[in-house]
Amino acid sequence: MKKQNGIIATMMVLCSAVFLWAGCSSQCCNDNYCDTPCCESYCSTQEAELEDTFACDFAFDDNTIVAANGSCAMGSCAPTPEGCNPCNPCKNPCGSSCLPGCGPCPRPCVPLDRGCNKDGVNSSYIDNCGVRVTTKQPQLCMQGDNYVMDVEVQALRDVCEVEITAMLPEGVSLVRSEPAGVISNDHQISWKIDGMKRCECNTTRLTLRADREGNLCVCFCVTAVPVNFCSVLCAKPVLTCDKCGPCEVSPGCPVWYTITVCNQGSCAAEDVVVTDHVPAELEHSSGQRTLTFKLGTIPACSSKKLNVCFTACKRGKACNNITVTACNAYPTSCQACTNIVECMCNVTKKGPKEVPVGKNATYEIVVTNPGDKTLTNVNVCDCAPSVTSIVEAKGAQVQGNQAVWRFKELKPGEKQVLYLTLYSCTPGYYVNRVNVNNCESCCCCAEEGTRWIGSPALNVQIVDTEDPICVGDTTTYHVRVVNQGTEEDKNVSVVLRFPREVMPTSVTGPVKGNISGQTVTFSPVSVFGPRQTLEFRVDAVGRESGDARIKVEVSSDSMRTPIVQEESTIVN
Repeated sequence: MKKQNGIIATMMVLCSAVFLWAGCSSQCCNDNYCDTPCCESYCSTQEAELEDTFACDFAFDDNTIVAANGSCAMGSCAPTPEGCNPCNPCKNPCGSSCLPGCGPCPRPCVPLDRGCNKDGVNSSYIDNCGVRVTTKQPQLCMQGDNYVMDVEVQALRDVCEVEITAMLPEGVSLVRSEPAGVISNDHQISWKIDGMKRCECNTTRLTLRADREGNLCVCFCVTAVPVNFCSVLCAKPVLTCDKCGPCEVSPGCPVWYTITVCNQGSCAAEDVVVTDHVPAELEHSSGQRTLTFKLGTIPACSSKKLNVCFTACKRGKACNNITVTACNAYPTSCQACTNIVECMCNVTKKGPKEVPVGKNATYEIVVTNPGDKTLTNVNVCDCAPSVTSIVEAKGAQVQGNQAVWRFKELKPGEKQVLYLTLYSCTPGYYVNRVNVNNCESCCCCAEEGTRWIGSPALNVQIVDTEDPICVGDTTTYHVRVVNQGTEEDKNVSVVLRFPREVMPTSVTGPVKGNISGQTVTFSPVSVFGPRQTLEFRVDAVGRESGDARIKVEVSSDSMRTPIVQEESTIVN
C-alpha cells in the first residue's frame, strides 16, 4: 500500500513538473492569469533573440538538427545550458526520474508554471525550434466525463516539417481529434504540418476522457526545421515615362514639353538615357531631328524631369515620341501629341464692273473657312456706298445702307454664299466693302468697285451774226455743242451743210475743219466730257438772193442718229 501511495505521489509531482513546460509569455500574460499568447507581438519582440537562436550554423548528426547554441536539440548529445543533460533522458534536472512515456524532451526542462486566466481555464505552452505550442483545458473535470483540450501551434519564424506529439497518461483516452491525428498506440497521437510561415497559427481540438482520479498530465513534444536562414534580395528597376505638353498651338508658337521618367522598381536604374525623336511639324533650336538626354541614375521609387522646347513650323498633328533606356532595365516609351492649327477666314466679293445709272447691280459674297478651327458666331457685314441703296439682301438684317448676315458657326472647309443687290442713280465709281468677324478674332474683308455709268446728253445751237445780208456780204455762223448729260461722249462729229445761196469761206474750232464745196466737216472729238462745251465758227458769203437754210449735224458714239439743227439767213 505504501509502495502504491509512493508511486502515485511521484507521478503527481512529475506531471506537475512537465505539464507542457507550462509558463506564460511576458508579452501576453500578467501575474494572475494567462491569456492566449499574442503571436504577432511575440514574433516582433523576440526577433533579435530568434536570430541568435536559429543562426545559419547547424550540425547534422543521425538526421538530427542541433542548434549551435544548444537551445534546440533532439535525440543526440549537444552542448546545453547549465543544469540540463539531454544525453541521459532519465536524469531530468526537473526531477529525479524520467517522465513516463515522453522519451527525450526537445528542450531543457523548466519548472511547472501554471496560471488561471480570467476565464478559469488552464493554459500552458512549450517553445522549440521556432515553434510555440499552447494548450488550454478546464481546471477540473469529472471522472468518466469528456473534457476538451485546444492545442494551438504558432510559428515564431518560417519553419518546415513541424511535428507535434501528445502522450496521454494512464487513465486518459482519446475520444476524437479535430483534425484527426496519427494514433501510434492508445497513449500517443501525432500531427504533422509540412510548413508554416512566420506568425502563422494552426489549431487542433482534442476531446479526452478521464477514467481515473488524480492530476492527469498530458506531455507534448514538438520538432521543426527552421528555413530561410540566409536570403538574397532579388530586385529589378522598372522604368515608366510620361510626356505632357499643349494640346493645341498655332504655327510659329513655342511648344513646351515636360518629360517625367519614373523608376517604379525595387532597385536603382543605371545610365538612364532619354531619346526624343522630333516630328516634321516641330523644330528644335539645335536643328537636330533626334535629341539625347542623359539622366544618370534614378533610385527606386524616384523620378526625374526635364523640359524641352520646340517651335511649331507646320500645320498638322505633331506626335513627339521618346524612348527611355537603361543599362539594367527594359526600355520604355511614351509620346505626346499636339495639334498645330491655324485660325483662318476668307471672303471674296464679285460684281459688275460697270452698270448704267438707274440699273441694279448684284454682288456675290463667298465666305469660307480654310483653317483648322471652327469659327463661331460669324458676322458678315456689308456697308453699301452712300450714293447707293440696298434693293435686296436675302437672309440678312438690313438697316439703312448696312446688311448683316449671322451664322452660329463655320466649320473648317465650309463656305457660305450670299447675294446683295444695289441701286444708284448717281454716276461714278463706288467701292462696296464687306467685313467678316467672329469670336475667334479671325477676321477678313473684301471689296468690289463698280462704275455706275450715266448718259451723255448733247445740245446743239447754231446762230448767224448778220441776218439779212446782201449778195457779196459776209456773215459768221457759230455752232455750240454742249454735253448736258452725266457721262462723257466719244467721237463727237460736227458737219455743216450750206445751201447755194451762201458759200462757206473759212472755219475755226477745237478740231480741224475741212471745206468741201458747200459742206464743212470737223474732225471727230474723241472725248467729250459731261458739262463740257464745244464751239465752232464758219465764215460765209452771200451768193444768191433767197432764204438760205444752213444745217448742222452732230453725231457721237452715244447718238448714232445725228442731231440736226437749222439756221435761216435772208440773202437780198
